[in-house]
Amino acid sequence: MLSSFFSKSKPINYIAVALYMTLFFSIAHNKRDFKVDSGYFFLKVLSLFIYILPMLVLNFVAQKNDLTNKGTFTILLYAFLTAIFPRALIDFPVLLSNVFVLMALQNILRMRNEKHIKASIFNASIYIALASLAYFWSIGFLFFVFLGVFYFEPKNYRNWIIPCIGIIMVYVFANCITLIFYDSFFSLRSHIKPFSFSFQNYLVKDHFFSVGILLICIVFFFSIYLLKFGRKAAKNKPIVRIIIVYLILAIGVGVIAPEKNTSELFFITPPLALIGTTYLEMDYRLFVKEINIWVFILLPFILMFL
Repeated sequence: MLSSFFSKSKPINYIAVALYMTLFFSIAHNKRDFKVDSGYFFLKVLSLFIYILPMLVLNFVAQKNDLTNKGTFTILLYAFLTAIFPRALIDFPVLLSNVFVLMALQNILRMRNEKHIKASIFNASIYIALASLAYFWSIGFLFFVFLGVFYFEPKNYRNWIIPCIGIIMVYVFANCITLIFYDSFFSLRSHIKPFSFSFQNYLVKDHFFSVGILLICIVFFFSIYLLKFGRKAAKNKPIVRIIIVYLILAIGVGVIAPEKNTSELFFITPPLALIGTTYLEMDYRLFVKEINIWVFILLPFILMFL
């Protein structure tokens, strides 16, 4: 029974999900021209690593903060949601930016322990700034750094200044790199990308079904999550609110992205996987849960033939 298998958290679970992700990563890259080159091979291995790494970070965040039970439904949903966007799996900047955003989230939630709060704020802001270097509009996730300050330590005014210091530090670092390798200063103006509210690209057959499935998952999972919100322990509600804001910000990044090729929707997958786990962990008929899990596993395969 798959529901029984993924309700546990054993090494075999992570290996199975990692192999599933590797399969779709390979399929996505094989659709492009394959090169027999050491540099090309190294880049693909690195891309695969930063694609799978968030699975482990996401599971750690979920279980460390009691957002889910001690199972692996979250990483299963993450694998499913990312697999329906093959275009994102070949977009190295998006994959890299996603890792940095998740590392920032981990530091923000660590503030709840009231230990090393300033270091957590500083680290989170640096991760967001690094994410914006890879994909500019991920700078929008800086908002939930301030949200973390608001929920966990709002009275100390220094905490509100630290994110700005972190951003400046990364900007100085970027200037050092460009001066060393390109003998010029980092151009912030050329790095800033325009925004666009055109969604015509989503009507193309290659994107339409993926976007449609994502929209259904957002509406369905989010509705259940809100219904269950009142039952969450009071100490966990700030964290739950941060996850909800994470999802909203990720949707916002997708909405304003200048080039709509579904890669920009990749940022939605981590918070949606956390939110969707609530549904899979509910008590309902085992037969229905089995069907749901099989649908999640097989649907990306079906999309390849549409």
